[in-house]
Amino acid sequence: MYTATEWRPVEIFNPILRTVSRTSSRVFVGLPLCRNEEWLTVAMRFTRDVYKTVNNLARIPKLIRPFYAWMYNSTELISTHRKKAEILLGPTIQSRLEGERLAEKNGAVYEKPNDMLQWLTDQVEPCHKTIESLSELQLQTGLATIHSTCNSFVTALLDLAAHQECIQPIREEIEAAITENNGVIDRTALRKMKKTDSFFKESMRLSPHLCKYITTLSLRSYSYFFVKSVSTTRLRKA
Repeated sequence: MYTATEWRPVEIFNPILRTVSRTSSRVFVGLPLCRNEEWLTVAMRFTRDVYKTVNNLARIPKLIRPFYAWMYNSTELISTHRKKAEILLGPTIQSRLEGERLAEKNGAVYEKPNDMLQWLTDQVEPCHKTIESLSELQLQTGLATIHSTCNSFVTALLDLAAHQECIQPIREEIEAAITENNGVIDRTALRKMKKTDSFFKESMRLSPHLCKYITTLSLRSYSYFFVKSVSTTRLRKA
């Protein structure tokens, strides 16, 4: 048992990761799927398992890498996540595609949902307007955003703990912005949080290793083998 005056360990990465995943999913796939625990699990674990697999394959010579991946079934977890994503996103994607076709057939205007799933549906080539392709794009979107955002947020909290003199000014600014906005946190309130915004920017400026880490992984043999085995979709050329 800890006393009130003792330091105690606090787990912050996983709660923040889940928060970021749920918040991002609200923009990516909309309601109600963004609150689906199975989808959140897939979104969080897909990135982790992709980078884990990339690191494992990067140690294997390029010449035998495809054979190694096939022999040891290195992408089994990735394939599992992709199939699960198709099951979860399938009904939503199918419903939207059918609604769009019916509207076009009847000469009506289809009221499109305002989320990334719909934005991607509008941008891909007709041959890629399928459950498989759009589900893959959603997973890749999370691959590029969820963990990087989480890492930036965790780093900012650690920086805040190291510079406790910044806590009170930031807290007062946030409370004042929310109070002036009738207790609502939206873009109007966020624009007023200048000190908070500056602190996050400075934290990211002082922690370039995060971007370097992600870039290093991306520049490895990922593009040679792994993209071919995991990615099956392409955005329409601008």
